Amino acid sequence: MPAPRQNAPREAEAPRRPQADAQDGQGSGHVVLDSLPNLKLAACAGMEIFDPRRHLPGEEAGIPEEPAVPLPPPAASGLRSFGPIRTEGMGSMASLPALPLLRAVRAHPDLALIPREEDCLALWERYRMPEHIRRHSRSVADLAAGIVREDRRSGVDPRAVYAAGLLHDLAKGYCIVHGGNHAQMGAAWVMRETGNGLLAQGVLFHVRWPWEEDLTDDTLLTMAIIYADKRVLHDAYVSLDARFNDLLARYGTTETARARITSAYEQGKRIEAALSERLGVKVHEYTAHSGRLVR
Repeated sequence: MPAPRQNAPREAEAPRRPQADAQDGQGSGHVVLDSLPNLKLAACAGMEIFDPRRHLPGEEAGIPEEPAVPLPPPAASGLRSFGPIRTEGMGSMASLPALPLLRAVRAHPDLALIPREEDCLALWERYRMPEHIRRHSRSVADLAAGIVREDRRSGVDPRAVYAAGLLHDLAKGYCIVHGGNHAQMGAAWVMRETGNGLLAQGVLFHVRWPWEEDLTDDTLLTMAIIYADKRVLHDAYVSLDARFNDLLARYGTTETARARITSAYEQGKRIEAALSERLGVKVHEYTAHSGRLVR
């Protein structure tokens, strides 16, 4: 277990900036909070599961497809070797056909649509998520959704939490090959593909939450994803101590990396305590199956 460190005093005037990826120990940059778009996080109201029959009722009548989703130039992004499509002969800006969920998002900008499992799996295919990360993501999704389903006071839809869990490492495989911050890139992809700010927030901050760990309807999805991710070693449920001992062994090669990993461990313990108090159960004693907590 990482040795606990004394928490530094927090300034009340301004929130802390997010840290670089704590789990891999790579100093891959920071998010500038002032530059983030308005993600309309406060409203769980209006969020509903995507249903093609309701949200795209005219497609069978021959409504034209929406414009394709632009991708970075292959020479800059490495998509020629990694990306979900072949970019040869497509000019300087490659693009992908919009998936049905994205066409529905464009047709209903007032709604925050929740991707179905099959929509999340389509995104796995689109962005070529490696198989071992898919298994990890399923375990994280099950535990995070189980936690929120157990919370009788929450207005958060467990299906949204499950989708965020499936998508939280969407960019991990790409960043392993080409570098970059997988949480930031994944959040951008999720926001572009789903239009759902709450899911994008869960992806963006799944490594570390940069503010106080308050559990509200606006933060519960993200907190559940952060905690579940820290309870899953590869695709197996373990304790926080076991997870972070493994991270220290694999990535704690510098003092800076060890400090980040230790800080993430301490936050995981605080979130674990807050979830246990809110749910009235000791969440560290539970794993999950089919999106429900089990002992």
